[in-house]
Amino acid sequence: MLDFLVLAQQCAPDVHQDTMRRIVHVESSFNPYAIGVVGGRLERQPRNREEAIATAEWLERNGYNYSVGLAQVNKTNFGKYGLTLQTAFEACPNLWAGGQILKDCFVRASKSRSDEQAALRDAFSCYYSGNFITGHKHGYVLKVVGNGSAVPPAVPRKPKGASDNKTSGDKGAQAATTPTRETAPDEAARPSHSALLF
Repeated sequence: MLDFLVLAQQCAPDVHQDTMRRIVHVESSFNPYAIGVVGGRLERQPRNREEAIATAEWLERNGYNYSVGLAQVNKTNFGKYGLTLQTAFEACPNLWAGGQILKDCFVRASKSRSDEQAALRDAFSCYYSGNFITGHKHGYVLKVVGNGSAVPPAVPRKPKGASDNKTSGDKGAQAATTPTRETAPDEAARPSHSALLF
């Protein structure tokens, strides 16, 4: 666990490392190759980076909405936070993007909440759903807050530097699995906003 806390502090310096630990535990169980398909699931998770990239490429070609990596950054956020399919599965760039998303949510929540912890809980909801309500209704906020012994530290308001390590993936790798039949893209079931969805 200590290694993750050091990594979180280095890669997502705008968010307290215990807060990132809580998010990552709920989102991916610390699996850097995790892929979450919105409205569905994979039959199994990729076993390595090459499988993860190949699986995400297959999902992309077939019109799925998905989130990837330690912080489960949604594909709709790749461009905004400088990720590609190759870098999204790298720990530091993924954590940095997740930290920026949470920080942005916290800044927005703080505008309507004077209590820092209430704003942080709303930021968790926003991280999950793009709004301040759905994460509360679906139990996500309780999962994150309950994933530790004390109240999570708030997101610092003062930005710090971040890392942007980049490497390329193996184009010859095969997808780990394809989504189950129940996860076929269903445009009517997808939310119309471009928020993080897990």
